[in-house]
Amino acid sequence: MKTFKILGLLLTYPTQELQDNMKILISSLSDESLLPRKLEKAVIIFMGDLAARNLLEAQEDYVSLFDRGRGHSLYLFEHIHGESRDRGQAMVDLIDHYKEKGLNLTAQELPDYLPLFLEFLSICPVAEAQENLGDVVHIVAAIAAKLKKKGSGYHVIFAALAKLTDVRIDQEFVRNALIEDDARDDSLEALDKEWEETPAFDGIGDTTACATCPSAGSYNFGSADVQSKQAD
Repeated sequence: MKTFKILGLLLTYPTQELQDNMKILISSLSDESLLPRKLEKAVIIFMGDLAARNLLEAQEDYVSLFDRGRGHSLYLFEHIHGESRDRGQAMVDLIDHYKEKGLNLTAQELPDYLPLFLEFLSICPVAEAQENLGDVVHIVAAIAAKLKKKGSGYHVIFAALAKLTDVRIDQEFVRNALIEDDARDDSLEALDKEWEETPAFDGIGDTTACATCPSAGSYNFGSADVQSKQAD
């Protein structure tokens, strides 16, 4: 399902390549018609706006939203486990889930990175993809609510994802996330202090690369971040 991968691409660091190929992505999204019509229209408007934006400004806004602080983190388990050891085990379990499908990660990225997870879902059967997305839909919905409150156009991408599963959203989780976000200090000083703290686990994936830097991901059009492994 291309829709999952397209939405994932829209959540990666903006590049000239992404802007140049936006018309193709819009056409693919419309052809698949997985989203409700009103929401699909909102996503397409966002895509057109992103394609037309000054690239440096788009990149600066992206970093400000997704790299500074944890409120809008694209690492799913961070919203549940933070930097606890439970997050490490959850990532190991997710890697095992990928392997059960005969997939090996080829990107230097943690498995709970949302665009990577969405690319995985894009090659799953529809029902299975919707079920797996349902496991994290409350996180997706919480980020959508926080971004909408801040007036960010990115909120429509998360709102679209929340509509791709029939799993009921945990509204209490969303409300609590909004309350925590209001109290969160995302200043550069607070962020520096967070980075000074020692991680609770190590050895899970490659955390040395910036996930949003152009050279860190492999989200090039026509190439996948997961690679099929032939059965022995």
